[in-house]
Amino acid sequence: MGREFFSDPELSDLAERCSNASGVDLRHLLCTAGDDELKLTQNAQPALLFTGLALARLMARRGIEPRAAAGHSVGEYCALVVAGALTPEEGVRVVAERGRAMARAAGPGEGGLVAVLGLPAVEVERVLDGLDAVWPANYNTPTQTVVGGRTAPLQLASEALLAAGARRALPLNVAAAFHTPLMAPAADGLRAVLEQVEWRRPAFAVVANLDAEPHLEPERIAGVLSAQLSSAVRWSDCIARLCAMGCTTFYELGPKRALSGMMRELAPQAEARPVSTPAAVDELSPPG
Repeated sequence: MGREFFSDPELSDLAERCSNASGVDLRHLLCTAGDDELKLTQNAQPALLFTGLALARLMARRGIEPRAAAGHSVGEYCALVVAGALTPEEGVRVVAERGRAMARAAGPGEGGLVAVLGLPAVEVERVLDGLDAVWPANYNTPTQTVVGGRTAPLQLASEALLAAGARRALPLNVAAAFHTPLMAPAADGLRAVLEQVEWRRPAFAVVANLDAEPHLEPERIAGVLSAQLSSAVRWSDCIARLCAMGCTTFYELGPKRALSGMMRELAPQAEARPVSTPAAVDELSPPG
């Protein structure tokens, strides 16, 4: 997913430094690892962070730099690295530890996530209020909410949500109920790692998943990121906040284009462009 980055001397050197700091072989993950290995959360997270960071570096060379940013789940760490709140080496090390903590908290078959389509979030919340061990995990758009919980209650919740009018309830290919209270043990372990980081004031606002607010005070960031792991991602609110801050052009850095697709519902007036490869960066026009 990132072989092209390693033909660039600066990015190749950066990947080596990040790999040494984290104990994760980024070159292997991005160039030769198979799907089964790459999709393990402890591998996917550092690979995704480095991919976003590398694309941001390439965009900066073309004079395209953010006024503000947000990242969905692990993407928030990438946004903070680009904003200078922590170094790339620290960022990859932290998300590698985050992935390991999440993998440890995810017992085999104990939980998962389901994407609920076509039902307003308030209706999803109403249905879940009557159920145990299932919670909203991602508020992606007004009509797309991901819910998570233990396996058996999640199946019951899917049936109840469809009966309440959801168009579809799609199980996601994930290892656990991320961004729900079931991740509390992982959040506790992650907090100790986050508190070892030398946080700096971000150079621009990074809107947090936790509360759709920017947190510029370095002493606040570790607590926000720790709480993020067991709290819902409020993505719809994050985009609304960025729009309120005056953002009109959005670049999605990383593989695929799921977030850009959401922008048709979240901010149809804005320009949203997925940027997944160096070639895609080369097609961008510098600000004029």
